[in-house]
Amino acid sequence: MRHKTLGTELVAVGQVSVLKALKKVSGCAVCDKASSTPFESLLTNVLGIGGMEMFLCCPAECPRCASPIVENTLVQVGVGTQPLYFEPNPEETDVVFVDEPTLIEAQVFISGCEHCEPERAEVSFDQILDSITGCDPTVTEYVICHPAHCSRCNHAVMEKTLVLAE
Repeated sequence: MRHKTLGTELVAVGQVSVLKALKKVSGCAVCDKASSTPFESLLTNVLGIGGMEMFLCCPAECPRCASPIVENTLVQVGVGTQPLYFEPNPEETDVVFVDEPTLIEAQVFISGCEHCEPERAEVSFDQILDSITGCDPTVTEYVICHPAHCSRCNHAVMEKTLVLAE
């Protein structure tokens, strides 16, 4: 929907367009410090229009950490962070689904994360899962039932999130 007010054209961006733009997002300013593209720029590319003021019909949600994304939220596009979708090679990869009790056990070892301890977080959360499950880290990929949380800042922790482990 477009509306022109005092020389500024406004575009209300619908859910379908927001979802198309989100397919290109691999993180946001909350979960990826390298985020540098305003979400509105992605919308401009998806819609193929420019020079207009955009507003979302409802906030979008970061595919990595579930933080709200609005028009001016900085996002990371595509490469350089955790993939949006995991496509294992079934011949070379063991996929382990992490249940709630295992996730809680692993979460206890998190004393900081890449969000609150960017200089010190050096261990990938899946390495903690390797030690708890006893799985071979060279062939194992994890799918967690929901994000774990950092004990210091309560930030979402996914399989590849760097953490400070006790």
